[in-house]
Amino acid sequence: LTQSTRIEVAQRGRRALISPAQFPRSVGELEMALRSGWDFATQLGIPIGDQLHFYELLRRLLCACDARRFGEFENESWWRFSGAQQRSPGYRRYLADGLTRTLVAARAREMSARTGGYILLQLLQDMVRPGAQVDRVLNAPTNQAWIDPWLSHLRSLGVDYRLGHRVETIHSRGDEVTGVSGHTVSWPSQALGSQFADRAKYYVAAVPVEVMQKQIKIALKRRVPELGKLDKLVYRWMNGIVFYLTEDVPLVHGHTIIIDSPWALTAISQRQFWPQVDFSRFAGGKVQGILSVDISDWEANGSYAAKGKPAKACSKHEIAAEVWAQLKASLNDDEEVLRDDMRFDWFLDPDIVQPNPSTHTNLEPLLVNTKGSWRYRPEAAMPEVPNLFLAADYVRTYTDLATMEGANEAGRRAVNAILKATGSDAELCRLWKLREPGGPFTLARLADQLVYRVT
Repeated sequence: LTQSTRIEVAQRGRRALISPAQFPRSVGELEMALRSGWDFATQLGIPIGDQLHFYELLRRLLCACDARRFGEFENESWWRFSGAQQRSPGYRRYLADGLTRTLVAARAREMSARTGGYILLQLLQDMVRPGAQVDRVLNAPTNQAWIDPWLSHLRSLGVDYRLGHRVETIHSRGDEVTGVSGHTVSWPSQALGSQFADRAKYYVAAVPVEVMQKQIKIALKRRVPELGKLDKLVYRWMNGIVFYLTEDVPLVHGHTIIIDSPWALTAISQRQFWPQVDFSRFAGGKVQGILSVDISDWEANGSYAAKGKPAKACSKHEIAAEVWAQLKASLNDDEEVLRDDMRFDWFLDPDIVQPNPSTHTNLEPLLVNTKGSWRYRPEAAMPEVPNLFLAADYVRTYTDLATMEGANEAGRRAVNAILKATGSDAELCRLWKLREPGGPFTLARLADQLVYRVT
């Protein structure tokens, strides 16, 4: 991983806001931080009263005890908690809807105020903590930097990693899992191949929540409340598209949030983070830049090539054209950053499959932390099923968000559960709670704990 140093917020008709993605490490970065703070206060159309209201929300979050966080904030949407309905359009755009759509493809009206608020606080704390790293990215294409080396490492340890195997049934007898079965599949078409069946002593379900909900037959759901509750969890789409450019367009040294884009786009120019990648091997040297874009809202209507349709209802070519047009609308303000003639090719996430011309299916959507959803999320270990463990973004974690950090923590929790179940004396995996400011905030949380108990 390599550290990015800037965050850009771009929008149509306004100068982009660029701020350090870390505590200022130079006089120049300090000046940039001060300038971006001033621009945020004066250029976004958020009245001073609304800004003060938002700071008060952050203070409430910092001073609240855990009991209030889970008993009150968890069961309230970010929209209601933030008072967005009574605030200005600028407040709703940037501090209500904008924050949640960018974080994890969630709507402010449905995302838990506890999750949205405390993830925001964590990011802000990291930005003002000297030496902290807020936004790190891979230093090469994903397969090259991570997936292929990790797969090789697992196989070197003796792991039998079977690609293209879809588990369709988890078999059980009583309160124990006795085996799994399914079919081999081709990718990305998902065409079925031969059947398979396997047995083991312990099982780890490391698959997304929608797979546990709909795609695997689990008789234990009728006996185990924790498994049955999974059907109440919500997921949304957050998938990407890559544009291959004939010129390198660095944008900023980090992520660019297209805050007013209908499809909630976030972009990053990759070449500046891939110093060891030989671009001459891409299309015979014709590709000189790569722009990766996350699409976080697949249900909002598009404004250009989509002709008023949501991304889910567009063809792949319409999606590519609409995303490119939304990028140009917000980035080409004072100067022409993106031109049509520099777009060499594009590649849409292959998890977006098209069963018919007007509808898409997403093979890998993300969990959304909707209000009240914590009660439906299981621990990695379930006492009712001693040989089945869970490791996915829906497992209860400190990270509490559908991110790679959350997946990593869920995996650690599953490993710890297996070590305990087998009576192993191996050292448990470390787990880290989110940072909390101390001093007066610790005293405030203790006081709030007493108040919450008696109210």
